[in-house]
Amino acid sequence: MFEPQDHPHDTEYPGGPPKAPYDITGYTLAYQMGIGFDRVLDGFDAPTEHVPDLLTPPPGRIVGSGDAGWLVGHETNNGFILTNRLLKAGVPVQWLKAETTIAGRTLAPGAIFVPVSPAARAILTRSVAELGIDAYATGKTPGAGSIPLKPVRIGLVDRYGGNMQAGWTRWILEQFEFPFTVVYPKELDAGGLNAKYDVLLFADGTMPLVRGGGYPGGGRSDMPKPADIPTSYRDWLGEVTTGTTVPAIRAFAEGGGTVLTVGNANRLATLLAPQLQPALVTKKADGTLTTLAKTDFYIPGAIVQASVDPRQPLAYGMTPKVDLFFDESQPFRLDGGAGNRVAWFDSAKPLRSGWAVGQEKLQGTIAVVDIDLGRGKLFAMGPEVTQRAQPYATFKLLFNGLLYGPAIAASR
Repeated sequence: MFEPQDHPHDTEYPGGPPKAPYDITGYTLAYQMGIGFDRVLDGFDAPTEHVPDLLTPPPGRIVGSGDAGWLVGHETNNGFILTNRLLKAGVPVQWLKAETTIAGRTLAPGAIFVPVSPAARAILTRSVAELGIDAYATGKTPGAGSIPLKPVRIGLVDRYGGNMQAGWTRWILEQFEFPFTVVYPKELDAGGLNAKYDVLLFADGTMPLVRGGGYPGGGRSDMPKPADIPTSYRDWLGEVTTGTTVPAIRAFAEGGGTVLTVGNANRLATLLAPQLQPALVTKKADGTLTTLAKTDFYIPGAIVQASVDPRQPLAYGMTPKVDLFFDESQPFRLDGGAGNRVAWFDSAKPLRSGWAVGQEKLQGTIAVVDIDLGRGKLFAMGPEVTQRAQPYATFKLLFNGLLYGPAIAASR
């Protein structure tokens, strides 16, 4: 849980390609969850007690007595549960763009402001105690430097038979009380998506396996025949296609929708925004791209560190350094076109836990990017920010994207 894993450099034969591990090679939960800790080698006494079951967070509280509303820091993931409860009840919620100070504490950019109302007071009073969040009563209403949020309609894309990462993402959304609907390719192909959704979320593996795009992996393509499955499941069949699905998704984004892609689903991101390209590839004679040979670059499930800009809304609440789960992922480069890098690799030795061949090649590449598409947004996340519902430290990239994209579209 705390120790980094030091996986041996295991090759098929001396000097040969790396030998694939049984599973991932680095999974240190403290790193994935953003937990700081100290190594203590000497014995000590402490007022500890045996805990027989799961711990609940210490109750939060409302601090102060201002009558304009409440401020809540953006650092705690449970703040998104609070936000979703407020939005569901029709209570206005805003994110402050600049840092602010209250009750002797400085809140980083992204602090949540909730204007006073009986409904807000009831939800806050109950939720801060349950979720372990402190809310600071303020007598001052924020000025123009804020982002008003809105209730969001999330379409979580899946495939017939179930995609594992989409399943984990579904569980995360349920735990943090995000409203969502599972969407299949046929519904995407039909278009008119802005009338039903604000966000379309593509987890790793929801794009079909295609050779030559520069992104590893992809979903299987062995769909059954419609006649071989019950009628109620036949609308779940189908694949995301370049000719039909991608234009429908582009129209959705340009009309104000948010598209969020993770892992190898970023092949869709490149189709939507050609300036976003896979960074670690080789161009073949026919012009197609292929991932680097495993002898040159291979990170089969490990934890690497990246830099983050927490002044950007997609990274509100995060620290300037974050540990990312990286499983044969593909980082990006921006070729001339517009886009903001939100997280990037600036070290030749980013490996924190596990095994990496050619880790120095990550230096200078982008991990997470924010791109405008018409009135909408594209958020592309190369590493597995939701891996098996473990990396709590990177959930904010997903959660912020789900709320920020629709909020900024509403202001355009």
